[in-house]
Amino acid sequence: MSLLRFRPQDLPSLCLSVLFLVGFVASMSTESLSPTPGPESSRWSLVRARVMEMVEPLVTRTRERWQWFWGPGAVQGFMQTYYEDHLKDLGPRTQAWLQSSRDHLLNKTHSLCPRLLCRDRTQG
Repeated sequence: MSLLRFRPQDLPSLCLSVLFLVGFVASMSTESLSPTPGPESSRWSLVRARVMEMVEPLVTRTRERWQWFWGPGAVQGFMQTYYEDHLKDLGPRTQAWLQSSRDHLLNKTHSLCPRLLCRDRTQG
């Protein structure tokens, strides 16, 4: 499944997931990436040590590049914009959606109902 195929309403969730992932990677200390001392003769410990040698500079560079983003201004600005764009009028939008859904359901039910059972009260 391609990451390029997503619905527009999935974009906020995707952005939040990416932010949390970046935060997790940025918060990892380089000590936690260092290989643990163990039997050096093991093949797997050599592979693990080599992978850690390759990954540690990548994590350090990523943390340094994204450090500006984790300042209080950037996150606060993002959250403020997200609130204003998506959550500020959530109550009235939800009420309007519920009202229109109810009206649509009643109209559909009324159109499916036999005329003898569901005739208008104004007719009879």
